Amino acid sequence: MVLFFVVIVAVAIGIYVGVIYFQRSFRKQINEYQTQLEELSNNTLDSEINKIEKLHLTGESLREFEELKKNHKKLTNREMPEISEMILDLNDLNERYKFMQERSELLEVGSKLQHVKEETRQLEEAVNEMKEKSEEHQKAVTELKDKYRDIRKTLLAKNFSFGPSIDKLEENLSKLEEDFDKYAKLTESGDYVTSDKPLNQLKEDTASMERDLEVIPGIYKNLKNVFPDQLSELRQGVAQMQDEGFAFDKDILGQLKDLAEQCNLNNENLKELRVDNAKVLDEDIANKIDAIYETLEEEYKAKIFVQKKISTFGKFIEHAEKQEKNLLLDLDRLKQNYTLNHDEIESAQGLADRLKGIRSWYDQFIKDAGTKAILYSSIAQRIEIDIQALTDIEKKQKEINDSVASLWKEEREAQNAVKNFDLEIHKMKREIEKLNLPGLSDDYLDYFFKVSDEIEKLDKDLNRVQINMDEITKSLINTQSDLDILGEKTDELISSSILTEEILQYSNRYRNRYPDVAAAYNQAVQLFEKEYEYVKALDTISHAVDKVQEGASKKIMEEYSKNHPPMFSK
Repeated sequence: MVLFFVVIVAVAIGIYVGVIYFQRSFRKQINEYQTQLEELSNNTLDSEINKIEKLHLTGESLREFEELKKNHKKLTNREMPEISEMILDLNDLNERYKFMQERSELLEVGSKLQHVKEETRQLEEAVNEMKEKSEEHQKAVTELKDKYRDIRKTLLAKNFSFGPSIDKLEENLSKLEEDFDKYAKLTESGDYVTSDKPLNQLKEDTASMERDLEVIPGIYKNLKNVFPDQLSELRQGVAQMQDEGFAFDKDILGQLKDLAEQCNLNNENLKELRVDNAKVLDEDIANKIDAIYETLEEEYKAKIFVQKKISTFGKFIEHAEKQEKNLLLDLDRLKQNYTLNHDEIESAQGLADRLKGIRSWYDQFIKDAGTKAILYSSIAQRIEIDIQALTDIEKKQKEINDSVASLWKEEREAQNAVKNFDLEIHKMKREIEKLNLPGLSDDYLDYFFKVSDEIEKLDKDLNRVQINMDEITKSLINTQSDLDILGEKTDELISSSILTEEILQYSNRYRNRYPDVAAAYNQAVQLFEKEYEYVKALDTISHAVDKVQEGASKKIMEEYSKNHPPMFSK
């Protein structure tokens, strides 16, 4: 029973605590809504609307303002009071603990408050936009009035700077002032919305006129003073240069006539205030005049260059021709005794043909110089090209001359080499004959006679009426290589034959006691005396002796090498 009462009391306490929590929570939210509503009610929209009302708006601006006022009254006289009544009802529901109904109405009040906030924000933006537009137009009236006054002063004070443009400029300024007066009246009436379009047009037209005032004086100055003086100077300069014998690759006088016509056309552009066209044409005329000045300057500089270089150029041609003549004579003489394998004659003849072309052009120029007008820039360019060509020709002449100048020296060197080859092979023959050998192997004899034949052929080639040094040089290299190999074979033959005899003599002390040594001795003698295989004979007897006395043959060989260095091996 006691437990039952305890449960009842606990439940009652829980319910009480829940009721207190919900009541306080809802009251807090109700108070927040009340604060938000008061802030919305106390904003400055009323005073701002009253200020705009004093501007005495008209037309479209007035219609927009009336709509704004209507929306504002709707908020302040109906929607906000309605929310205030709903907040009072919420307080009553909260005191009577009708939480379910209270929750629903709280949501509705929140939604309405959000709507009012958004409406208020939009109204504030619209009010601010009207204020800014009013200020903008008032400022524009003042600024435009000042600009037109400054433009009028400029046209009066500097009308001489605008030339044929002055009438159109004054006409356009009068029209701008008329349009401005209409705009100013529209602004004074309070219709700022309708005033936007004419204001933008006025700003655009005014900026365009200011740009024209800035650009026109420079263009007119060129047309009035600069270009006429330059064209006159150029006409006189061209006439003087033609009298002095200058020629041009363009019709410069025709270009000057065209430029004078373009100046007249640009004068018409200024008169009709086609300023953009005038600016483009002004730059084009200036660039073309500069180009003509550059052409005249280039021809003057080219004449100075030609006068300075022509004498040296002629001497350069003479020097190259003299060298070419000597080169061709040398080649003609050399081809009697030598085969020229590298197209030396053809190359030299090609250089001669190039020289003829340069000489022909030079002679024609010298002939024309006193009788015809000359395009000096073209002449200067040709002289530069031909000077480089002459430099290349003389370089090639030297290369050809150097390549054949060494032929005689190469022939002497080849003859000395063949002589040395012959001495060397005869020395080998004598050294072998001193050995009194029973004979020589076919392999050695074949190689000996091969090298001997090569030396003999080289000697014959060198004694021909016309020799081919390229082929002789190749043969010299091959013969030297073969002679070196023959020297190695000869050294090997000499050393192996002498050592075989020494070791055979040394082996006599073992022949009677060691049958193997006796057999090797007999075999070595057979190889030495009958087959002339001296290396094999040495290997046979050395191997047998070393079996009986280790290192004996090596000691004999080392002693021989120390006292008898190679005679022919490199």
